[in-house]
Amino acid sequence: MEDEIDECIRKRIQWPQLPTTVKKVLGDSPKEYERYIFEFSVKNQLRYRGSLVRTVRKDERKYYEVLVQNSIQRLMLYPYHLADMIVKGLRITPFIYYLEVVALLIEMEKSYDTMPNFTAADCLRLLGIGRNEYLELVAKSRSLGRRGRSKAIRGLLPRVPLNIPMLPWWRVELGYVLEEDVKPLSESEKSLIDLLIDRGSQTAGTLDYNVVKTLYRRGLIYLDVPITSADKVSVPPLKGFVMNRIAGDYFETLLYKVFVSIDEHTSVAELAAVLQVDCELVKQAVSLYCRLGFANNLNPPPVSPQHPSWKEAVTTHKHQPYRQIAPLTFDQTMDEDALQMEPVLIKDMPSTSKQSSQDVIEAGSSNNGQRVAVLFDSTLAAYLMMGNLSPDLKSHAVTLFEVGKLCDESLDSLLMELDKVAADPEIEGEARRYLAAAACLRTALRTLRPRLRPLDLLRCEALHALGPAARTRLLSTKYRLAISTAPLSREARAGVAAGALPHVGPAPPEAASPWMRLYFYHVAGYGPPTLLLTKGTVLRSVPRPLLGYARLSVTWWGAEGEPAPLPAAAALAAANSALRRAPVLLQAAAVRHHPIVKYVAFPTVDDESQSIWRTHTGLRRLARRLRLSRAAGYVALADTGVPDLGCAHPPHCVQLVPQRKKKEVCGIAKPISEVSLSSNESVEKSTEYTKLVNSRLQSPIESHFAVTPTTDSKTSSPANGFTSVEGGKLLCEELDNLNIDDNFVHRSKESISASDDFVPVHSSSTSIEELKKHSKEKSISKESISFSDDLVPIHSTSASVENLKFESKKNEEDKNRNALNDLLSPAEESISMFTQLSDKLTEMTEGDSGVDTAHNFSDEETCKPEKWTILDLQFGIPLFDEALCEKICHSIVDRIARPEILEKIKEDNEFIRADVLKFVSQCQYYPGEDMGIVKRGSLVPLPRKNLVFENGRITEWNGK
Repeated sequence: MEDEIDECIRKRIQWPQLPTTVKKVLGDSPKEYERYIFEFSVKNQLRYRGSLVRTVRKDERKYYEVLVQNSIQRLMLYPYHLADMIVKGLRITPFIYYLEVVALLIEMEKSYDTMPNFTAADCLRLLGIGRNEYLELVAKSRSLGRRGRSKAIRGLLPRVPLNIPMLPWWRVELGYVLEEDVKPLSESEKSLIDLLIDRGSQTAGTLDYNVVKTLYRRGLIYLDVPITSADKVSVPPLKGFVMNRIAGDYFETLLYKVFVSIDEHTSVAELAAVLQVDCELVKQAVSLYCRLGFANNLNPPPVSPQHPSWKEAVTTHKHQPYRQIAPLTFDQTMDEDALQMEPVLIKDMPSTSKQSSQDVIEAGSSNNGQRVAVLFDSTLAAYLMMGNLSPDLKSHAVTLFEVGKLCDESLDSLLMELDKVAADPEIEGEARRYLAAAACLRTALRTLRPRLRPLDLLRCEALHALGPAARTRLLSTKYRLAISTAPLSREARAGVAAGALPHVGPAPPEAASPWMRLYFYHVAGYGPPTLLLTKGTVLRSVPRPLLGYARLSVTWWGAEGEPAPLPAAAALAAANSALRRAPVLLQAAAVRHHPIVKYVAFPTVDDESQSIWRTHTGLRRLARRLRLSRAAGYVALADTGVPDLGCAHPPHCVQLVPQRKKKEVCGIAKPISEVSLSSNESVEKSTEYTKLVNSRLQSPIESHFAVTPTTDSKTSSPANGFTSVEGGKLLCEELDNLNIDDNFVHRSKESISASDDFVPVHSSSTSIEELKKHSKEKSISKESISFSDDLVPIHSTSASVENLKFESKKNEEDKNRNALNDLLSPAEESISMFTQLSDKLTEMTEGDSGVDTAHNFSDEETCKPEKWTILDLQFGIPLFDEALCEKICHSIVDRIARPEILEKIKEDNEFIRADVLKFVSQCQYYPGEDMGIVKRGSLVPLPRKNLVFENGRITEWNGK
């Protein structure tokens, strides 16, 4: 409701006309409303005359005193729009104002970073006090005594302002001048004072520059930077900007909004219309940009006749002198006391009117067509700054971060700096990461600009600061297409920043959250074993789906970037630590060594990428579901050391079923040895149940991932799985000497799961061939396998792999998929696992996953093991691999940036947004639960249940 009260104050609505709801909020108290009016006026630096505060406070002088004191306490910018009242009424110039600001910080021994960005930049311009100078002043102040410390601190500060740059079209205004101030002046200085008294403000370029400079440094005049509604300005790369902090006051917020919205083709009036802000406030913001040197007026008022002295005038900012403290003396021969000014209050405050101008909006637009926006996040700007790649490049990086925008007209200078940096061979270490970002940005701009010009760089976070309505108006007015870089941080939310534009990039707000990865795995049916754990979960041991993986990846909610794989023990500790604060995504990374990751671009542009997109089952599913033929980005594929067996029939939706009670589960999971084999009916039931087992488990189990020595050594003993030829031969000898008797059926569940009759999963290709050859020669009694006609060991000749494929019918498969929540005993899991391996063994030994040599069925009927599992998918232009970046940029230019494709891209983005949101809803609630659908907001919903992706499906994790 405070916003409603503020809006009423801005509209100057008095108490009798206030809405009833607002009066109730104020407790029906007019005094409370008066208090709101005064506080709001001081906080927003409103002019006394013409505002509602005039009806509340009758003393105008006292109001401005409180306003100035409040602004100093809050470290706000000097209120230049009130200079005519503050300088002429209180005799407080910007120089004196910032002296008080710096003195206050030194007295309180605050950090220099406490000063807001624009305030620090103005202090640097006028006082010459930057970070290093401030630290030196603080060190000197600590040696001062407590008595008279405040006055002593002010004695350390500069006594006169610096020789600031002035432009001829600025206006010279008369300050508060006393008779004592005029006595030491020269005749030319006195003549200028008389001229300003008689004729009012003058254009600076028509006066003697040296006289203007001297009177300004004495504090007898001040400068006004006039801006009209028809003016257009350009924002070059920032120099002299101080990056400290954001205060969040009204004017600073407006400054950043104008920064990201302005360009040299938009007038001040048009900009005010886009932002829905009072035009006078936009004029004040643009005037400050020109004063600080952050913007250039493209059509300044004419100066005629111009005084010859301005040929030698300082009109541009030179930032080298700003690194030193301003001299303590103005002129050694001059009396310093004559230059000092004390605040003086007067009763009559003559007002000097600023240059008046007609609010004229140019007819027609000179935008030269709508532009293309390349969206990036703060990470790119940080990389360009932190790398210390070059000083000039750093100024562009500051512009990208603070302004949030770099127009096409400034990209030529950026590309020149990027060319210098990319060719530097001496950059090593961590800086190579920053260099890669710079090189990819250069490649992207040089590829996109020739065909998509004009092209602007826009920071997503700066667009969000505009608000939804202003952002929509800005984008729809100036841009026709948005292209995102990748990967983006979670704050970027590029899909929201792009609004209704056709957007080549991540569409849903969940794109940078773990939900997106699970969604890709769900669609593809492929992916590493993954757990999404809710906050507060405690892991007592490595979860069963991750057993055997030596390295795991831990990603906590809100983390940025791809996490480095950790050893299993360290990953478990890191996950438990992170789970105290937020949800965690725990993924299998590699069995032994670091995973091998490769990136594949889409849409495909070469034969190599086309081959893997054609043959990889999971990639084909992603391409169909997400319409990747009309999108641009890349897929990260990982070789974890274990083939991904995938899922033959990925479910269309996620269905979480409440877990059964422990007693019920135990009743279902009966050991195989207890099954009666005396009747044909029992055999049929066993066969039917085994088919259910087969359809459920398709990923390796614990026996496959036993701890196996990572190096070939004579002293190392093999575990359940082996990786060397010697280990395979040893196992063959043990199998030869094994005596299989009729009591095989009655062996315990543990002995069945660890039986040496089954081939280990991770054996080498040579050992597998030897075992297969040996298994054909070995005979086994019919009784040893009579308990199930469907469970065929690798060495069995009673059933072939092809017979097993055609044996199950479609209706049985559907029935099996509906019973996914039945719990299996360890013995059943082991037997089912190796039955599935008998079907997959041929494909695994054929080689890479790129060629399907064992199946002649469609993707809807079967799947095959893939060497490369799907790790992640990102939409947009990558900024870490230059070759990949160039491929994707060429795809965007040649195949996507066409009028007939752009509308389809909008439809595709809407589909993905809706599909991801539906997926998240399915992962949050049980079927039939009153859930509706998760509502999309600024925050991505956190998981409500522990989820696991295994065997190509997402289910609720049972805690094992």
